[in-house]
Amino acid sequence: MKTIVLLTDFSESGNHAVEYGYHLAKFLQLDVLLCNAIFVPVPVAEAGGFVWSMNGFEGLIEDSNEELKRLKKHFEHTDHSSGFHPQISCVNQTGRLTDVLENVMGICEVEMIVMGTHRKGMGHFLLENNTRNMINAATCPLLLVPPVASLSKIRKIAYATDFSYPEQDAKAIGQLVPLASAFGAEILATKVHTLHEERADHRNGVNTILAKVKARTGYPDIFYRPVENEQVGIGLSLCCEAEAVDLLVMVHRSHDFVDVILKGSDTQKMAKHTTIPLLVLPDGDKT
Repeated sequence: MKTIVLLTDFSESGNHAVEYGYHLAKFLQLDVLLCNAIFVPVPVAEAGGFVWSMNGFEGLIEDSNEELKRLKKHFEHTDHSSGFHPQISCVNQTGRLTDVLENVMGICEVEMIVMGTHRKGMGHFLLENNTRNMINAATCPLLLVPPVASLSKIRKIAYATDFSYPEQDAKAIGQLVPLASAFGAEILATKVHTLHEERADHRNGVNTILAKVKARTGYPDIFYRPVENEQVGIGLSLCCEAEAVDLLVMVHRSHDFVDVILKGSDTQKMAKHTTIPLLVLPDGDKT
């Protein structure tokens, strides 16, 4: 069965992301894999550093196993709701996070990966090498969950793009339909543009794209929401606030729109205050 991988380092923010992911798995009827990647320092005794003992290594593995079991029991003993209950399994491996996930994806059908963001906010978190590596390497949707993200039902999903690749955007929006349908949510295709940049022919072109997606998927609640602002990040923030968006979605393309979002200084300032999870879809060329 398709599986959602919930990553955690057992921190408060990591476990909150696990809670969010489990909530999502119930709606999407996906099994759950709780995953912890264990980083083991390289011994550097000859350089005047430390020696990592086997006892210390085994202790990390044992602690990880116990924490994963505790999380599994938590969901099994507290989920008294009706409807679908995900099957929960656990895995922990040593190594880099991207390598561990590559191994995991070789043994199960991964639909989505969920991980938490740093307490300092998404703007700081997205600049960390670990997360950038994840975004660059992911071949399935990657959901980044801020520490204060609400577990409430998803009612509005904003798909942010500049429509430079209309066919790929149409495909990506179509891929969001099962998620939106599970919650009965609206999908808002959002473009931030500068003053006078939004032309009637462009708007008509986007509406034509969305009409085709509606016809192909049979899902009617897909709308276009252009936003006028000089700064992409600020424009998205204002749009998400005005529309009460519950989930922000982007496609990751190298040196493209998502890089503007991840690198822009205004976006970093904005993102530190966001409570909205960010779903990053891989470039269609990767899959």
